Amino acid sequence: MNVSALNAAVANEDATTHDLFSAVRQLQRIHTMPMAALSQLVAALECRPDALEALSVGQLLAMVRDAEVAA
Repeated sequence: MNVSALNAAVANEDATTHDLFSAVRQLQRIHTMPMAALSQLVAALECRPDALEALSVGQLLAMVRDAEVAA
C-alpha cells in the first residue's frame, strides 16, 4: 500500500483505523531509513531473545524510532 492509498483510506477513519494507519505509515519509514539506522534496527532485532513474531507492533515501532535516533 502506498502513501496516497493510505491517505485516501484515512479520510473516513475512526480511532482504531487511525491508529492502524498511523502504525503502517511509521513502518513504511523502514524503506527510506539511512543504512546506518537500518543496520541499528537489524542489530537490535537480532539481539532479541524472543522470536520476531512475538514482537508487538508497538515494540517494533519503538525499535524503529530508536534506530533512527541512534543513527
